[in-house]
Amino acid sequence: MGRFILFVILIVIGIIILVTSLVRSSELNQTSVFGISAGAVAKGAGTVFIVLSFVSLATGAFYIQDIGEAVVLKNWDGKIIGSSSTAGLHTKAPWVDTIRYDTRNNLINFYNDADYEYKDGTAKGPDVTINDKSGASADIDIQVVYSLDPKASEKLYEDYGTQTNYTQSYLSNDVRAVTREVSGKYDTITMLTDRSQFTKAVQDALSAKWEPDGLNVEQVSVQDVRYPKSITDKYAEAQSAEIAKQQALNEQETEKVKSETKKKTAEIDAETKKINAKAEADANEILNNSLPDNVIKQHYIDALQKIGDKGNLVVVPEGSTPMVNVQNSK
Repeated sequence: MGRFILFVILIVIGIIILVTSLVRSSELNQTSVFGISAGAVAKGAGTVFIVLSFVSLATGAFYIQDIGEAVVLKNWDGKIIGSSSTAGLHTKAPWVDTIRYDTRNNLINFYNDADYEYKDGTAKGPDVTINDKSGASADIDIQVVYSLDPKASEKLYEDYGTQTNYTQSYLSNDVRAVTREVSGKYDTITMLTDRSQFTKAVQDALSAKWEPDGLNVEQVSVQDVRYPKSITDKYAEAQSAEIAKQQALNEQETEKVKSETKKKTAEIDAETKKINAKAEADANEILNNSLPDNVIKQHYIDALQKIGDKGNLVVVPEGSTPMVNVQNSK
């Protein structure tokens, strides 16, 4: 629209100069500028203004769209007449304005004591102060990476105007509000020890809130959660106590395992001895049952014979009947 207004201004000036030069040609021709008649100078100036007006009109009929951009086309009366999501050279009416939206990944970053700054789809500012479920206060550094669906650009313009205004008045406020809301569902220990759980909850909440507007939450990163020193000191003490408790439990469990192992080993040894004794008894019974009396007696005699060799004295228990008389022969 600006180029069209420029066209109108230039062509009006050019026409006025040309008409004036024609109406007052006789008067202007009597004076000269650098040796050229004022009438000729006026006609030349008028022609230049008219040429410039048409150049402005011609250039206003084209626009170049970059990759990663969505362009909303707004008519001179403020109405949206369409949009484009294709990169390249496009044509339009000279009185139509182009409103550009960045559809690449954009970053909203709140950290430490950064100053507020907004540009198109990006924003930065100071960290977010929250109160967790336990009632403790903390400062959080958080980054949100998001992208815009090109098809949503027309609706965004209708509702919020430029992308910078949309980021400043809506997205950045949402990041802060959702972070505070979600943190109220987690206690201090969880916030300190399981940050991933909190991060996922923030991402899910933002995704649900922004999806109707055509925004995709690509990534949420909670970089730091800073509690007052009094809280972190108490947490460190509790953690040390928990470690000592766990060590004691581990030692107790180790002694219990050792005791059970000894008991089990004793049971196994007893069972082994029992099995061996039973096996020996069974073997003796089988042996006794399998040998006749005469064979047993012969083994008995052979044993006495070996003992009596070389003049050994053989004592036969009372009541027994010696089978042989052992003599020592040299």
